[in-house]
Amino acid sequence: MKIPALFTAIFLVCILVSACYYDSEEELQQNGNIQCDTINVTFSLAVKPIMQENCYACHSNTNFTLGGNIKLENYSDVILRLDKIKGAINHSPGFVAMPDGAPKLEACKIKIIEKWIESGSPDN
Repeated sequence: MKIPALFTAIFLVCILVSACYYDSEEELQQNGNIQCDTINVTFSLAVKPIMQENCYACHSNTNFTLGGNIKLENYSDVILRLDKIKGAINHSPGFVAMPDGAPKLEACKIKIIEKWIESGSPDN
């Protein structure tokens, strides 16, 4: 009778462990399970934070020589390079894939930048 009890215990542990599974935020976004907020996208509240997190290491005023002398620290810098930014973050042919040496940005971040560009790239 101890064998069925052991089997039951192992079975219950397997059920509990499998119930603890969760997706990463990026996987959920890619699968469409989390809404990507692209309504009222602003440069200061949406685009600039993405740039700070993913671009400033090489493209800030203090480190721009690492990024081919391209600065992306403020609106004026970004607006001059919109086509290059869009091609680079999408890893499009003919563009240097960015962020350099890192995986492609999450789909939601790309959508936010593209939405801002499509809405006329306002300085807001």
